[in-house]
Amino acid sequence: MAWTGPYSKSGKSALVAEGPWSYAMDAIAAHVICDRNLLESVMPDEFIPSGDAYIYFAEIVSSSPHFPELNYEAPGLVQYKELAFFVKVEFKGKNYAYCPFMYVDNDVSLVRGYVAGFPKKLAVINITRKHPMLEMERLGGTAMRGGYKLAKLIVKPEREAKSNPLDGFGKWLLYRISKPMGVDEFVEIVPEVKYSVLEEGMAEIEIGGGINDELDAFRVKEVVSGIYFSALLRVAEIRKL
Repeated sequence: MAWTGPYSKSGKSALVAEGPWSYAMDAIAAHVICDRNLLESVMPDEFIPSGDAYIYFAEIVSSSPHFPELNYEAPGLVQYKELAFFVKVEFKGKNYAYCPFMYVDNDVSLVRGYVAGFPKKLAVINITRKHPMLEMERLGGTAMRGGYKLAKLIVKPEREAKSNPLDGFGKWLLYRISKPMGVDEFVEIVPEVKYSVLEEGMAEIEIGGGINDELDAFRVKEVVSGIYFSALLRVAEIRKL
């Protein structure tokens, strides 16, 4: 019943309950073009970036079938906000969506991400919460960590989108590394995504960063589009490459 400690015979004290986890999310995103040479500074030498990047802010509700009580007994443990950076890369002749940076505001999500290989850190994240009784032309997200701004994104959804640009990057590729634990490997994740809302429009984005977050690698040369979506995400497969 547990993927992590603390240990107990029931498994209920574990920070991360056994999966597979499901993730329902409302998100805003930007498909952007960045400097390929700068992107190379935040990824392994084996990866060749195309320059395409995808940056999103999301509000997420997660659920484990092995511990559904969490969602009504302690909802704060399984609800969180996230900021993620993905880059389209080529690795061994295939295209992938590589994630060099990801931020969350919840310790369950933080450690659950480490298990899979997501490079998560804690941050203060805010995102517009859309409500059916309020009309909002623009949606925004901001994130800070260590006293400095990580990113700010504003999206104006204007029309239905035919596809989400991230889906065209390929399967997800992660670099799972923990030198003290002897872990140093590449991980491929196959996501399954079902959309209830998928819209596109304009986007304005500011990239910050600081001494412990080298986000200047994502200096934006061109904003291709802004995206707003509601989706259900499940992981179909995780495997080491």
